[in-house]
Amino acid sequence: MQLTVISWRQRKQGASALFFLIIGLVLVFPFQCTAATDPLSQVKQSVEQIAEILRQGDESEEKWVWKKEEIVRIIKSRFDSEELAKRVLAKHWKKRTDEEKEYFKSLFASVLENTYISRVKSYGGEQVVFEKQIVKGNKAMVYSAVEFNDQEIPINYRLKEKGGEWFVYDVIIEGVSLVSNYRKQFAQVISREKYAGLVFRMEEKIRLAQEKDSQEK
Repeated sequence: MQLTVISWRQRKQGASALFFLIIGLVLVFPFQCTAATDPLSQVKQSVEQIAEILRQGDESEEKWVWKKEEIVRIIKSRFDSEELAKRVLAKHWKKRTDEEKEYFKSLFASVLENTYISRVKSYGGEQVVFEKQIVKGNKAMVYSAVEFNDQEIPINYRLKEKGGEWFVYDVIIEGVSLVSNYRKQFAQVISREKYAGLVFRMEEKIRLAQEKDSQEK
């Protein structure tokens, strides 16, 4: 079994599908927002900052490398890696040692990065409409939609508050959860190949992505 990306409806093929995947990934890793305090405002600010980077017109390879590095830097500094890792491993998380947990967090962040980051070139200026937020204690849901070809594709974000800031730990696109998708894949691999097999597959996926990236430079 290969580790695969999230599957969407057939009509989400091509550039539109890539855009949805990109938005889903990027917003799992929000920028630091010093002015905004509520979850909707922080997610909206993150989208605008990401879009600003992608809108910069220079399409040279050197500029693309800069864009990629800038997004990756923000990703690594601002996403809730433990909450995300804990949820995708589910019951298998508690069985891991502290060292294994730290390594898995790093691996999963790299898998997401290498799976999606190269696809941001497909961004075509699509608009995101933010509709509402529901806050319950330190948890929240932000509801939005991407306007594409006279359609509105719903994208909802689950967030958790830490230290006055809101961090996205799941993205739901047309009812499909990023966390649930990976949780199912990982559980299947673990059931057949144990946890070590999952780690091996993730390491191999990262290695192949890095080799491809180095060949393209």
